[in-house]
Amino acid sequence: MRRAARVTTVLALASAATAAALAADPAPPESQSATVFGPTNLPLAQGAAALEEGRIEEGIRLTLEGLSIPTDPQNRAAGYSNLCAGYAALKKWDEALKHCNTALSIDPRNWRTFNNRAAVHAGRGDYDEAIRDLRVGLDISPHSRTLHESLRIIQQNKRLMAARSRSAIRSP
Repeated sequence: MRRAARVTTVLALASAATAAALAADPAPPESQSATVFGPTNLPLAQGAAALEEGRIEEGIRLTLEGLSIPTDPQNRAAGYSNLCAGYAALKKWDEALKHCNTALSIDPRNWRTFNNRAAVHAGRGDYDEAIRDLRVGLDISPHSRTLHESLRIIQQNKRLMAARSRSAIRSP
């Protein structure tokens, strides 16, 4: 179970890291949802960077600060998606799920948020929901290496957990 939690953290933080990296490339392809921060909301950009660097609590604090400042819907959705990743890294699944759902209500085409929410579902042990979210993300961005890798990892974890369950049932 510790391995699954570690993988979940990696998946969520990979999405936040990708968000910060994309800030340097303001023109991603149309099929790629982007978490791009402009200079108009410095706390959101700093929050994404802190999450990427593993400073989770600071990243959450800065992101919440950034969300308190009026900003455009895309940055708002990205901020909530990053909160989801941050809370997932802290294994605060309910809080993470709330922020992922908020992000998707603002921008239902952001595949990174689906990746984050999949990490939350996997962290909760709900691999079927995680796989569903990853498939939606792949419908949006079929060539995303992040989504393909997340799907591979979650399917592997699902098989491992099923095998453990079967062996536990057979053991006296």
